[in-house]
Amino acid sequence: MRVWRGMLLSHCAVLLTLAGCSKAPEPVAPAAAPTADTATSSQPSEAPATSEPPAESGLAIKRGIVTLAPDRASFRPCGEQKDLLLVDQTDGVLKREFSGEKDANGADQGLKLYIEAYGERAINQPAPEGFAGTFLLEEALFAAPDGQTRGCDSPPQDYIVAARGNEPFWGAEVTEAALLWRQPEDPKEISIAAPQTQDSEGAVSYVAANPEHKIELLIEAQACRDDMSGEYFAYSARATLDGKKYTGCARIGSRSF
Repeated sequence: MRVWRGMLLSHCAVLLTLAGCSKAPEPVAPAAAPTADTATSSQPSEAPATSEPPAESGLAIKRGIVTLAPDRASFRPCGEQKDLLLVDQTDGVLKREFSGEKDANGADQGLKLYIEAYGERAINQPAPEGFAGTFLLEEALFAAPDGQTRGCDSPPQDYIVAARGNEPFWGAEVTEAALLWRQPEDPKEISIAAPQTQDSEGAVSYVAANPEHKIELLIEAQACRDDMSGEYFAYSARATLDGKKYTGCARIGSRSF
């Protein structure tokens, strides 16, 4: 799963940064004085050729609005004003999961979805007229009809993963510092520092405990639909609070890569 690979790359990046900061700067050798030959024969160097703009990181979560029309799909990244042609490299998950839904502006309009996804802008792939480029959709992490959530109006979520479920209602959030549990009844909020993390094939588990409570959270690479809101999640969640079991869906945050 890309999210777990991204977490490992993040840890490696931190280690490399620390290693780089701990090294003293190496002295720079003085430049050699020009010889007579080089002084008389030097010519102005040619300007380097313009390089292609760097591709966006495929590990970064992309947010924006997808429009699913009968003949094609488009993607407008949050904060931008132009659409990109969407090339769906998944198994058609968005069309499949939202096939029975109509856009709020009318049945003849393409369905608009707010999504969070892995993917990248194609640099050298031409797009049809009317599109600013091409976006390659690799994995849809979260999707909901546009207007149902705050979507692009909300900032990227500063957590590793968040999970929630219904009846009984519960929510859990994993950050770099703690595992936070929320529920309607007392205790309404529990925060336990330094959760332990364990990776396995297709899943990641988090465990945090203090003298009063123990929270266990398992995130699995299994698609999930919220049975009340209809929102789509690429990951499902199972949780245990002090022996009581809960189920729900999970959403990956910006700290997961």
